[in-house]
Amino acid sequence: MVALTAAVLPAAAQAAPNVSASTLSTTTGSGHQQKPRVILTTDGEVDDMDSFIRYLYYANEFDTAGIVLTSSRFHWAGDGDTVKPYRWTGTKWVNDYIDRYAKIYPNLRKHAAGYPSPDHLRSLYKIGNISNVSDTAAPTAGSDLIKKAILDNKPGPLYVQAWGGLNTVARALKSIEAEYSGTKKWDAIQRKVNSKLVLYNILEQDATLKDYIKPSWPGVKVIDNQSQFWSFAYAWKPTVPQPFQYTLRSSYMEDNFLNGHGPLLKQYRTYRDGNPTPGDDENLRWRPEASEENENAGYDVHDFISEGDSPAFLHLLEFNGLRSSEDPTFGGWGGRFTPNASGWGDTSDANPYTGNQTDRSYPQTRWVEDIQNDFAARADWGRASSYADANHAPKASVKQGTNLKAKPGSKVALRGIASDPDGDRVSYKWWQYTDADTYPGEVPLNHTDRPNVAFTVPADATPGSTIHLILEVRDDGSPALKHYQRVVVTVTG
Repeated sequence: MVALTAAVLPAAAQAAPNVSASTLSTTTGSGHQQKPRVILTTDGEVDDMDSFIRYLYYANEFDTAGIVLTSSRFHWAGDGDTVKPYRWTGTKWVNDYIDRYAKIYPNLRKHAAGYPSPDHLRSLYKIGNISNVSDTAAPTAGSDLIKKAILDNKPGPLYVQAWGGLNTVARALKSIEAEYSGTKKWDAIQRKVNSKLVLYNILEQDATLKDYIKPSWPGVKVIDNQSQFWSFAYAWKPTVPQPFQYTLRSSYMEDNFLNGHGPLLKQYRTYRDGNPTPGDDENLRWRPEASEENENAGYDVHDFISEGDSPAFLHLLEFNGLRSSEDPTFGGWGGRFTPNASGWGDTSDANPYTGNQTDRSYPQTRWVEDIQNDFAARADWGRASSYADANHAPKASVKQGTNLKAKPGSKVALRGIASDPDGDRVSYKWWQYTDADTYPGEVPLNHTDRPNVAFTVPADATPGSTIHLILEVRDDGSPALKHYQRVVVTVTG
């Protein structure tokens, strides 16, 4: 990821004619949701390293198909001859972090099933195209891994996340084109790639998306995060609502992550912590002294520094019940997006803390407190020797289901149900996610702090419009954790 001044770019407003959100959900033959299948690509910046640490604590939630080191316009390795390295952090850090994960792996498995073995993760780590920015000159172990995953017979979607540049992905697609273009299989290959591959792009970190992928593969779906990620990156202070900022401040970071939480989180970097990233010393945010020159004025020692790439996988988390991976317009821990010509791009939510009705950070920042508390619980999992020694999220459900239909003027009554695996008390909160609705208004809800809620579908609601209600269940454990259920009510004729 990049360490520059945040530039908020407008998202395209036009509809995407060839994109279906339904293609983003994968189910088994029995109808059960599969784990999202993902490939991480990273350029090894300090915020990528922090994002990778968080990812390892959530690795049980994903079918990880690859971890690929790539370059970007901010980091490259050089070619040992004419191209000199630039801010390059090396190739060893990924395996070092996996080695540290191995030490907490036995504890993590006591709290949740599905954590991949350290040996399996090591087998997935490949070096991609790293010699220069936008390098696609030749196939690499990383591009070959991506190519193989795209073409294999496993069902889609395959989510390839660009934490750095997209050049190694572009090289994989170039290899597919070189092998099949002009053959009888070409049309079928194009259909397969277009229906399977989903790119989650953070910023424009090289030229390959614009210059090759979009022109040559216009059917490939892209979730393009050009502005929301900044609110979970270096410049979070101006954008995160004040009531949530305590979860990014030094006291919270020290108590929940930095002090006594094991060998993996020992590598977690924060502002002014005195630990420069080897190879990237010119990024001065690590320096203990604060100054405008160091770009760390206003941030205390051990304040959160950046995880600008974490939204790429937070978007896919399905255990929380927000259903954001079903449709990027729904919104969730990885932000919310609107359709554009090639997939989805940034959008805005109304921020009740500032009154800004078109806040392009709030689709991400509205969840910061919940995201941090959940990570704090998982940090405890890594050091807890038994299940009883850490907190676990409650479970919410809605008796009537989560996809409902109703006519204008009809009453919708919902019954929320909650339980907690630790026996903690739970509280209920119902709210309407008006920004995610396609019905352009609010619906009055009764008893929003009770398990049961009811509302009347407005008489002016047009057929096909949707109303999103969120049931939010919170336990009283430490840290307090939440689980949600999103109910989408579609208005019928």
